[in-house]
Amino acid sequence: MWVLGGGGVAGIAWQIGLLAGLADEGVTVPADAVLIGTSAGAVTAANLASGRALGELYDRQLAPVPYASSGALSLGSLLRLAGAQLGARGPEHAAARIGRLALAATTRDPAEVRANIEARLPEHEWPAADLRVTAVDVATGELRVFTREDGVALVDAVGASCAVPLSVAPIQIAGRRYMDGGMRSTLNLDLAPGSGPVVALAPSSAAIGPWARISRQRAALGSERRVELVHRDPASRRAQGRSVSAPAVIPGLAAAGRAQGRREAARLGA
Repeated sequence: MWVLGGGGVAGIAWQIGLLAGLADEGVTVPADAVLIGTSAGAVTAANLASGRALGELYDRQLAPVPYASSGALSLGSLLRLAGAQLGARGPEHAAARIGRLALAATTRDPAEVRANIEARLPEHEWPAADLRVTAVDVATGELRVFTREDGVALVDAVGASCAVPLSVAPIQIAGRRYMDGGMRSTLNLDLAPGSGPVVALAPSSAAIGPWARISRQRAALGSERRVELVHRDPASRRAQGRSVSAPAVIPGLAAAGRAQGRREAARLGA
């Protein structure tokens, strides 16, 4: 089971680079693996589940970026999101407050946003793989996990998971509106079903509340569960710099992720 977390276009580049590095050393994701993706991780998971070779997916990161980044949130927007979480009773309460901000914000053209998501995905149909994409209902703050069984377009599910409040308008699906799955947790590690081993790629360790801390979500899986967490190494952090949304960092970050993946192969392969 693989859990892939959020972190902007930089997170996509690092994760695909890391997966390519693992594959270089013979460590690959099984075809029957469960893939749980949040935000950037939803894009990575959909790419991984597409059946395209990791070398091809990696080359897509090195090429000129074929889509526009949503851009980094301003300090004012970040403060508004933080303020919405103060005093929240739990993840749904906090997310519903953020959802109200998201609905009221002036954001980019939804058609442009959808075109960007389409450009990020090599395939637009749900794969045969067990792909699960997280998003948050803006009205209730409740988490929704989309799968191919829901009859929702893959582009819409991934778009909802990537709909950063105050930057991208919530995505409408079957009469409900959804925003970034990272508004519950940047990783959503505690969603991993069953009792088997888990590999979690965490481009970001930011937590919007105590319930979203990776350490707490790890504990929720139980001390007997084998869980391998992978964070960006120092070289990858340097390659990314301060922005998760700058297209210019993508090639260098993908390369740093690939080098890290080669080093992590022995541990994760075990």
